[in-house]
Amino acid sequence: MILEGQFSVRAPRERVWEAIWDIPTLASWVPGCTSAVALAESTYRAHLEQQVGFLTASFDLRLEVVETEPPRRIRLHAEGEDRRLRSNVQVDTSVELDEADGQTVLRYRHDLSVFGRLGALGFPIIQRKAREIEAEFARRASRSLAEG
Repeated sequence: MILEGQFSVRAPRERVWEAIWDIPTLASWVPGCTSAVALAESTYRAHLEQQVGFLTASFDLRLEVVETEPPRRIRLHAEGEDRRLRSNVQVDTSVELDEADGQTVLRYRHDLSVFGRLGALGFPIIQRKAREIEAEFARRASRSLAEG
């Protein structure tokens, strides 16, 4: 499932780029992310909990920075599993940062795959939840960067 979108924040591109690389800050923008820890320079471990339909998913994720072009573009790959639900998730994400009128525009593209019991819920339910998460992420990022 491909999810694309964009949002703007009132902050210079360099500041947005620095926030993306600060794992506690980035994790605080993701709804349901209860922890995020650096394992190596470009590899992280995170825990994500989400209510999707009638199921509560709890994923231990491994996140890897695949490619960067500071302060303009980053590509990430994340994968993880919820053993209780026997479900797996994989996501390839690219984010581009562009400056416009004193703001930074974040354009993103997620290629999301969900397998197992959670995946059996179907595309419309998973897509609706992903859109909710994206909207809340944008609100939190905007608020955090405007305050800082």
